[in-house]
Amino acid sequence: SQKREWNDRRRYLVYARTEARFYEEFSHILKHRNVPIPTLATSKKNLDSVLGDSELSGPVNEEPEAKILQHAGCFLFLSCAGRKLIQESPLSEKMAEIALNTVARLHAAAWEDKELLEKAASRLQRFGGSFALSMRNPKEIQKIPGNWKRFSDVFSPLNPDLFERKGIDQLGTRLVAIAPWVAKQLSVLPDQRHATLIHGDFKAMNVFLPAEHSNERDGLLIDFASTGVGYGMSDVAMHLSHSVSPEVLANGGEERLIASYINALKKVYAERGAGMAMCEYPPSVASLHYKLGVVDYARFVLGRFWGNASPEVFLSKADKPNVTLVNRNAKAALAFVEKTHRCLLELEQLSQIDERVVKD
Repeated sequence: SQKREWNDRRRYLVYARTEARFYEEFSHILKHRNVPIPTLATSKKNLDSVLGDSELSGPVNEEPEAKILQHAGCFLFLSCAGRKLIQESPLSEKMAEIALNTVARLHAAAWEDKELLEKAASRLQRFGGSFALSMRNPKEIQKIPGNWKRFSDVFSPLNPDLFERKGIDQLGTRLVAIAPWVAKQLSVLPDQRHATLIHGDFKAMNVFLPAEHSNERDGLLIDFASTGVGYGMSDVAMHLSHSVSPEVLANGGEERLIASYINALKKVYAERGAGMAMCEYPPSVASLHYKLGVVDYARFVLGRFWGNASPEVFLSKADKPNVTLVNRNAKAALAFVEKTHRCLLELEQLSQIDERVVKD
């Protein structure tokens, strides 16, 4: 659309380029490692003349002439899945477990593979994720304190005890303060421990799943426009908040799903012939990565979506499965607030320790 600013239109073109490069340059390697993704039949793109090799998070080049932009784009033709699959959101615990098992195959396939990850950092998204701070509009983070104040005013009557907790009233300010530190922790380099290829936009509508009654244990991943280097737990954190109901996550459900993902990750990695010892992804590290992912996603949600949040607005989007559950379900939103607060408390302590170490 000509009405969009060039920066926004450029973002969509870079997404298209990332998706095309994923299928043309990486999919055959990953399929050989048993990652369930569609097969590319053929593709046609004209993006380099507009974008060159510029990164999504890099400086924005000048807007090309209209006659050049008119011919910029990409077509990808993918083969049919060849089996009966469904999409739905929110997911039951069983279906969420299958979704996490599926993305674990992607993570295990690239786990600490320095050569593959160096190529991905160069050719895909350097730091994976549709909501990575480095490629978001700076206006989003500026809106967080005001958005949170408004959200609190509107939703506090639904759970007064939550909003009376110490620190909750300053949740927006706290997210802004810690955002750069969190982004730094999640700016994973190809040679770092636990580095892998992440999906980057892992919601229920980006994974086809077998029917509920099926005995199949894997789905089919789609939409790799934000794929890049990162920690796999970023995908897990987004998925559980975006696509799994608070009823499923309650009473140990969240912990069971995270444990299921880690078990699947290690099992699939072992199938590659090397084996992943328990100490190679200790629970304390996995837990930290998950909390970083939760807080990073919360920063995105508060800045991008909650400017006009209300029970009435949520109700109008209640049946839209592509919309994150925390932006269309009040109970999910309040549970997300509580989880974000808990994760923040721990990360704030760690970030303060980091600051003291740097000063010393």
